[in-house]
Amino acid sequence: MRELTCVFNYKIKLIIAISLFFAQLISAYASVKVSINIEQPEHHLAKVELQFDKSNIKQLNFYLPTWRTGKYQTLNLANGIRDFVAKDSQGNVLKGIHLTYQVYANELAKRTRHIDDSHAFLDSSAVVMYTEASRDLEHIVQLSVPKLWRSISGLESGDNNHQFIASNYDQLVDSPIETGINEHHEFRVDNRQYELVIWGEGNYDSAKMVEDLQVLVKQSKHIWQDYPFKRYVFMVHATSGARGATEHVNSTIIQRSRFKFSTRKDYLSFIAVAAHEFVHTWNVKQYRPQGIVPYDYQQENYSNLLWLVEGSTSYLQYQLLLRGNLMTTDEFFTALAKRITAHMHKPGKTSQSVAQASFDAWISEGGDYGNNHSVNIYAEGFLASWLLDFDILTKTDLSKSYRNVHNQLYQQHRLPQSYKEADVLNILKKITASDYQVWWQDNIHGTAKIDFSPLLAKAGLEMSYAKSGDDKSNKQSKVWIGVKTKQVTHGLVITSVEKNSPSWHAGLTTEDVIVAVDGLRMGEKDLVNRLTDFKDEQAIEITYFRRDKLATAAIKLGSIAKNKLKIIPMKKANNAQKAFFKAWTGIDFPAKK
Repeated sequence: MRELTCVFNYKIKLIIAISLFFAQLISAYASVKVSINIEQPEHHLAKVELQFDKSNIKQLNFYLPTWRTGKYQTLNLANGIRDFVAKDSQGNVLKGIHLTYQVYANELAKRTRHIDDSHAFLDSSAVVMYTEASRDLEHIVQLSVPKLWRSISGLESGDNNHQFIASNYDQLVDSPIETGINEHHEFRVDNRQYELVIWGEGNYDSAKMVEDLQVLVKQSKHIWQDYPFKRYVFMVHATSGARGATEHVNSTIIQRSRFKFSTRKDYLSFIAVAAHEFVHTWNVKQYRPQGIVPYDYQQENYSNLLWLVEGSTSYLQYQLLLRGNLMTTDEFFTALAKRITAHMHKPGKTSQSVAQASFDAWISEGGDYGNNHSVNIYAEGFLASWLLDFDILTKTDLSKSYRNVHNQLYQQHRLPQSYKEADVLNILKKITASDYQVWWQDNIHGTAKIDFSPLLAKAGLEMSYAKSGDDKSNKQSKVWIGVKTKQVTHGLVITSVEKNSPSWHAGLTTEDVIVAVDGLRMGEKDLVNRLTDFKDEQAIEITYFRRDKLATAAIKLGSIAKNKLKIIPMKKANNAQKAFFKAWTGIDFPAKK
């Protein structure tokens, strides 16, 4: 008697339980063979086949992950699986030696799986099932794709141009495959192979991208002592409707609007993302905090150190950009000013610590609530890293920095090990001969209170709200009510209200639609322009719709700086400040203009 039992659970996760009797099934495997046939790309479909060697296990559970690496949120990766069939090696429908199923792949923005008539991007966490028994086995992936398609992955190549080999399932799901009509470049730096593959048309300059990536990858030596790879692939999607990036163990995928490459601002954004993902090749792909080692693909992986994974990477990316002369000091100062401004207008900084934000990353809320009651592991993790770096530089008379902390994490806690808070504190103590317990409690588990002026002054910098050259007025501030809005046909809909702002105290909230100020309908001018007619602390009346009912609110106006915050070099910076700047950034203090 032969029996097959399949249990499907499509609530986020996919588990297929196969009961096997009177048969020899999966045990002394040599490898798992994965065939992916993209025979109907125009319909976003692929057929996946998995073949296993024999064993004597009576029941096997096949899974798809509930999340993918690099994104700490549960995702519905199982929703595209259909037509599941299990057969034995002779083709009899029964056991689990040979599995086939259909995958629908039409999700690009989450960087999981996307197939169309021009390409396929496959993150195996959304494509290839696994068992606990097969997770440690070699996986051989064979693609069947349309003619003229080129297949690229950070994985080792197999017997042909469309075959890849992963040493285990963890490497497979951390090594996406890009196949299709694409532009491909290769270059070598420090005896290592790099590739750039671009899918999609746009206003990018691929020669410039290759030139700058060659410079970028050289700069890691200023943080870590060696490389964890022999080959690395930069994958770029120049597309529409998708943006963002994800780090992988031997590659990265970067998605940008096809027309967001040509201006200096757009290109700087691209190369900064590339730097961020390249830093991740060490930070998280080689050393990870306890709680996410090893990855548990079936549930959330909690850690209060995700700020160090993401925020520190955002911080260290500037080390690569500045030292490689890929970013000017003025551009760095602009980026730093934006981060300081965002922190100043982040009410959530008094409600949630960066450690709490790390633990809660799996359930983090964005939008208005997130801004008012939470912090972001990227933004606040950047600031925590900055504070720590300056403290280390100060305590060691500029002989050590935050870079040394990351190099020690890489040297001492490389996978399969993990690190804990105590390990970071021990490294800090060895580097600085100081105990960081109190500092850590105040700034990591507590809500950090940052005074930016003395912090910047250490490096000879200061904050300025000086007016721009085309501003002829003498006003230093402007009227402010603390809302962001979006134009709709019948008014301005409120998209966010800053906590403790004038609008917050007046009771305005998101989805309210502002239609008039002091009884006059909002016309061609938006709210910002209308408010220039009033003065700080003046009382005005806002008329708005809430749930289609007209209402009014009295608001006492506040004020904020009229011009954007700038970070500028002090005119009389001393030698100690200049030396601090050099130890911090790796470049000379900017000359007077």
